[in-house]
Amino acid sequence: MNNNEIKELIHLIDQSGLKYFEMENDSVSLKLSKRESDHVNITQDKPTENQNDALHETLNNTEVKKQSKEKNENTLNNTEEDNAADETLHNIKSPIVGTSYRSSSPDSPDFVKVGDSVDAGQTILIIEAMKVMNEIKSDVSGVIEEILIEDGQAIEYDQALIKINVN
Repeated sequence: MNNNEIKELIHLIDQSGLKYFEMENDSVSLKLSKRESDHVNITQDKPTENQNDALHETLNNTEVKKQSKEKNENTLNNTEEDNAADETLHNIKSPIVGTSYRSSSPDSPDFVKVGDSVDAGQTILIIEAMKVMNEIKSDVSGVIEEILIEDGQAIEYDQALIKINVN
């Protein structure tokens, strides 16, 4: 199972009503559970065969896939409309699912604020995923126009994080 398949599985579970999911194949064993905040936690474990079969059947439910597909299409349409309206604004999007942190520690200043100039390659925030801190860097130079996330917020894959004015 590759990273994209795992990300898609996490997304499907996050969009469904499931609170707990386990699966196992030749290369990976996953246990996923949602907390009250609907944040998906991932740990590796060996599932029982009955739990695995029941949860696979639920995941293969056409309605869950249909709802997820509709949400993705709506998100894509909204993003395209936003980009067409503001061609000078560049969206920095999340490459992973995790928790956002706008500074390196609670008592440190934010990496960036609205109005700050940034260079390509500059760290603009951190996303924690599976207890690993991932620096998110700007891929363009410009001025921070809008910060779309809060400190400690759960982040989805491909979610817009920050808008940068590239002019």
